This record gives sequence, C-alpha cells and structure tokens, in this order.
Amino acid sequence: MKKILGLIFIIFFNVFYAQVPQRPSPPRLYNNLSKEFPQFLNDTEAAQMEEKLEQFSNETSNQICIVIVDEIGGGDAGQFTASLINEWGIGKKGVNNGIVIVVKPTTGDGGRKLAIGTGYGLEGAIPDLATKRIRDEEMTPYLKNGDNFTALDKGTDVLMQLAKGEISVKDYTRRHGNKRSGSPSVALIIIIIVIIIILKNMFGGGGGRTFSRTGSAVFWGSMLGGGRGFGGGSSGWGGGSSSSGGGWGGFGGGSSGGGGSSGSW
Repeated sequence: MKKILGLIFIIFFNVFYAQVPQRPSPPRLYNNLSKEFPQFLNDTEAAQMEEKLEQFSNETSNQICIVIVDEIGGGDAGQFTASLINEWGIGKKGVNNGIVIVVKPTTGDGGRKLAIGTGYGLEGAIPDLATKRIRDEEMTPYLKNGDNFTALDKGTDVLMQLAKGEISVKDYTRRHGNKRSGSPSVALIIIIIVIIIILKNMFGGGGGRTFSRTGSAVFWGSMLGGGRGFGGGSSGWGGGSSSSGGGWGGFGGGSSGGGGSSGSW
C-alpha cells in the first residue's frame, strides 16, 4: 500500500512540476513570462526592479523572485509558488531563504491571482498571515488601479524588511491595525466635538471658546499627522546606478514546503 501511495505521489509531483515554467537562462529575479501583458512593467521599471532585487540578494543572500504568468497550469497558486521555489532553486541551499511573488494578471484560468511563497528558512520571519496582509494591503489596491510597479515595490519593501529583521511581524501587524482603526477614532472625536459646539450654542456658552481656529488646526494636525502607518516612505532603491558591483550570482538551490498565501484580485 505504501509503495502504491508513493508511486501516486511521484506521478502527481512530476505532472505538476512539468507545468512550472522553465527557469530563465540567464537567471533573473524579475521575470515577465506573460504574453498578454508583455509590458506589465515598462523597460525602465523592470530594470529598476531587477536592480533592487539583485542588490538585496547580494547584500543579504535572501532572494526575492517575481514571476508574471498568464496561467498556473490549473493548479493552486500556493502550490505553484512552492514548485517554482523548488524547481528554480530560489534562495540559498541549506538556508532556504527564497521568496517568490507570482502575479497572474489574466482573467482566464481562474481569474487574476496574486501569491507569495516563502522558503523553509523564512517561514518564521514571514509567516503565512504576514504574506496575506502584504498581498491585501500593500499590493492588491495598486494592482487593481493598474499601478503595477508600486504594488511590487511596496510589497518587496515589506518582505525585505521582515527578512532582514528590520521590523517584526508583531510590529508590522500592530502598525497596520492602528492605521485601520485610526479613521473610526477620528470620526468619533469629530462627532463629539460637533455635539459639544451645538450644545454650547444652544445653551449660551458665554466666556471664552474651547476651540479656536488656530487651536483646532494644531490639534487636528497632531492627530492626523502624528500616527502614520507603516510603509509610507520610498524604498531607497530608485537611484539610477547600481551599487551591487559584481553582479548577481544566480539562484542558490533553495527549497520550500509550501509557506505563504495566495488569493484573487
């Protein structure tokens, strides 16, 4: 029975892997394999993204690979990302510190898809829930608006910071939670202030006013300008010249056990 199950697994494994695109030669970290969207990024944006990813790989040995495809072979997008990491060897062998972002901008074969897969070695720093939040909050809104470069730029910014330990998942989650909950809190304060003003006018407040125009401006400036959410700044990779120097050495033989997340957009 075990032999039969093992044979079935090998057959399924080989069939699925046959659907993974062939690794590019020479290897690249930004790969647009789409025929329907050959200009998913324009030439300048593609070169800038490649430079950013190569520099990150050279500096940290972590590798982020972006793959744009028209189809995922009828399989699950999450399995597709794991297969890409394993087949292409994204990340360093033994360390397994590879990440792959798969974007399927076509509407056929299950619709538009976005997936982030992680190698074994980065599952602790970038758990599945973090990849989902990055997809939903850093990337999907820009993809929907056709701003493909910003989606990839912001998504890779956060992945790089998490992989390097510059921010923790806890910090990232807390900052986004504060940002999402900020609007209702401000709205509640506005309602309270309006009610107070109305009551004071109704009952003849006399005396000095609680809120002057200048005071209100300072108050709202501090309220709205102080607690900015994470991810607002530039990536720092936009310069024209590359500082990576000796080029990029290619994929290192990393592997994945299926970490990450996927969804439609």
